[in-house]
Amino acid sequence: MERSKPTSDECAVSPVVGVMLMLVVTIIIAAVVSAFAAGMGTQKEKTPQSSLECHIKWDNGAMSGVPGPLFTLRHIGGDPINTKNTKLVTSWANATGIYHIQSTVAPVWGTGQETYTTARSPGTSNYTLSSLNTHYTSTSGASLYYNAPYLAVPGSYPTGTGFANNDTVLWFGNYVFRAGDVIQANTDNTVSGTANYQNQATPIIKDAQLLTRNDYVNVKLIDVKSGSTIYEKDILVER
Repeated sequence: MERSKPTSDECAVSPVVGVMLMLVVTIIIAAVVSAFAAGMGTQKEKTPQSSLECHIKWDNGAMSGVPGPLFTLRHIGGDPINTKNTKLVTSWANATGIYHIQSTVAPVWGTGQETYTTARSPGTSNYTLSSLNTHYTSTSGASLYYNAPYLAVPGSYPTGTGFANNDTVLWFGNYVFRAGDVIQANTDNTVSGTANYQNQATPIIKDAQLLTRNDYVNVKLIDVKSGSTIYEKDILVER
């Protein structure tokens, strides 16, 4: 007995089966994409979550020969912040609309040494001196370099490079900012000359000597690894 040949309809895949196959493929692709995205997410650096409090207040210039507002930032609580991985940005505008902005980052460490004059003798430093934002020059010609804002430790003050007891661990970029810590910077006017203890470098607030009471300074601390902002607030200048 001769067997009948299957019809074309019998050879075709059922529409229902086709839809199910397409659905399975779609689910597999979605799972692969999701896993890839999750992997990318885990590779991104976690931004520190911290509570900070900032003040900018005029003092009597006791820390220098040129009066300037004292910048203070207190770590209230939360994650520790490695300042090596951060950038501090300050900005403000005066009544005429002129905009002043300044960025502060960790100092640059080099393989070579730079020579400069200290109060005792010529000193050398592996830090690139131009990367340090504080450079005090006395009438004797001696120089003191460090990077502010410094970590405020009772009884200790950054003495600058070249001294036997130099406290480079207090420099911005060299310490971890933890709950309970306070960091400070005297925002002296950048003035060239030989007057005692004028900052010849770059204070953390540009043209801070022009700040008046009721001016606002935007203070932003950025995590450079993730690109996210750790802290940002408009700070009222106090007198």
